[in-house]
Amino acid sequence: MARRVHPFRRQRIAVLCLAALLPAAAACGPTAEQLEARQATQAPSVSAAGPAAPQQARVRTAEPEPPPPSAPLQVGVSGAQTGMAADVQDACQWLLRRDTAGFPDAGSCVSAAMVAGAGARQSLTTSASWLPPGTYSMDFRTAPGFSMELNSQDGDLEITVDGASRTLRTGDAAVAANADGGAEEAYAAVLVDAAELTANPDRLRSLLESARPALPEYDSEHNGVPVTKLTAVIEATEPGGFTGSLVLLLDDLYRPLLIEYTGTTRGIHSSVRASVTGWRSG
Repeated sequence: MARRVHPFRRQRIAVLCLAALLPAAAACGPTAEQLEARQATQAPSVSAAGPAAPQQARVRTAEPEPPPPSAPLQVGVSGAQTGMAADVQDACQWLLRRDTAGFPDAGSCVSAAMVAGAGARQSLTTSASWLPPGTYSMDFRTAPGFSMELNSQDGDLEITVDGASRTLRTGDAAVAANADGGAEEAYAAVLVDAAELTANPDRLRSLLESARPALPEYDSEHNGVPVTKLTAVIEATEPGGFTGSLVLLLDDLYRPLLIEYTGTTRGIHSSVRASVTGWRSG
């Protein structure tokens, strides 16, 4: 006799059979109904976001700051310049680097070198300058402090400077130089100033500072000695003042071996040439 199966039990068996088949169906991928449902849920989110906005180019709001200027290269000394004083090295870096442009601070360089040189001897020849035309000899000291004694070749004129004392002697008469004094004192001051021009470091520095930047020329020679040549153009700072050129020949330690300036003063040609020898150790 056949066994009857209860309807409720038959439905339960069918449900269990379908559940057993579900893992295999999932492994085969989503069904068409599932794909349609997924697309339906994604479409609104895409349309809501809208198309992606184009990326804007960056706008430079300010130029980048340039790098700070590099410090000038400091050059040391060697060979014949080994004995150069430290302050001369600092003041004369332009020449040590062998820069060929105009030297804007040549006065400080030459002045420092003269002070380091302690003193020397000069032989001067003048032509219609503030000093009476002729030939002079001078002994001068640059450190400590400035002093000098100048004598004309014929012995008729002598100038001495020692600290605040500045004296002009002509023959047996002696006059203290004083620019604010009487006629004789003022005239003596003019001559003493002229005598100091090639020997006093401060006077020579002021003269170079009043000129255009001195042009350097390297590898020159003077009396068989290697020299550096400086040439500066001087323009009058007042009507009738000196206008002309200044030439200096410097030794290895940048001390003057020759100082020469030529030009006009109040329309009168004038020249001074000073040869320097015997620089002392600085």
